Parts: sequence; structure tokens; C-alpha cells
Amino acid sequence: MLRLTPSQWNRLLLGVMIFGTLFIAATRVRPNQSLPLQLYTTAVLPAPAPAANHPAPDFALPLIDGSTVKLSDLNGKVVLINVWATWCPPCRAEMPAIQAAYETYRDQGFIVLAVNLREHPRTVAAFMEQFGLTFQTPLDLEGHVSDMYRASVLPSSFFVDRQGVIRAVYRGPMPRSVIAGTAEQLLGYPPSEGQQ
Repeated sequence: MLRLTPSQWNRLLLGVMIFGTLFIAATRVRPNQSLPLQLYTTAVLPAPAPAANHPAPDFALPLIDGSTVKLSDLNGKVVLINVWATWCPPCRAEMPAIQAAYETYRDQGFIVLAVNLREHPRTVAAFMEQFGLTFQTPLDLEGHVSDMYRASVLPSSFFVDRQGVIRAVYRGPMPRSVIAGTAEQLLGYPPSEGQQ
């Protein structure tokens, strides 16, 4: 084992500090130097996940019947975008509450877009029929909308106001009271008695 005296340790420490200082001085980037383009491109951050008080990213998706729905065509309506799948138990559990809200508020301009994630149209159609669901079900066959909305948790729900701005985001299943309360607020219902 190598044993150093205190003065040898001091010289070693001084040498490491001098070498480190010279290395830093020689390799630092000066303000007038340009970095390679590759460094700039790797520093670009991805767009933030859709969030409350930000515009809802637009999309167009096919429906089960073969027609297409485009989010921006629904401006003037209150839209619930719900990303889900038939194999997801929490998604299945919240569907009756979403259907109830849709039936209650659709005449006031409440639209549900239940964006199905990567399932065959026949599977989705059978599920909708089995549970008596009548709202629109866009098919996100490639997962592009799910990715755009950062829907890594199923279900993921986004309430969009009449101007196309996301006003509420919920990850996971929503109780009936949350769905109805958020829809009423965005539709402009007066506050309930006791709420001001």
C-alpha cells in the first residue's frame, strides 16, 4: 500500500487542482463560439402536455360509422375528450356516468368524444352497443391523439370550453358528480344553491 506524507498529499492535491483548472479553461464554450447543430437539436424540449387554460390540440379521427370528426369543427360546444379502451376496467366503470351526463346536457351543447385507443372498430362497436352508449367514439388506431394528449393513464379526460380551451384535466376514472359539475360549469349553468 502506498503511503504519502502530508506534504506529498498537499502537492498531489495542488497538482489535481491545477490540472482541473487548466482542463476547464481549455474546454469551456465561450459566448462567441458556435455549438454544433447537433447540440442545439438535442436540447429542444418536447411540447408540454395539454393542460388547463391552454388551447386543445386539434385532431381529426374516423368514427365507427366511417365518418370523421374534427375537434376544431366543434368550437361553440363544450367537449369532453375521454381517452379510453374496452380492456380498461376504470374506463368501463366510468362509461355509464359519461353517458348519463351526455344525455342530460347534449341539448345544451355538450359533446362527448370517447377516443378509443388502438382497438378494432368491431370491438368498439360491440362494446358501445352492449352498454347502450350513444356518444361519438373516434378511433385512435395509431395512438397519435393519445400521444398528443399525453394520455399515459387510462382513462384520461379533457374538458374543452366553447372557445376550444382545455379547462379541466382528469387522469383516472371520474365520478358522476365531477362529470356533471364540470359540464354544468362550462355550459354556464348558474351556481347551485349555497354556492357563490
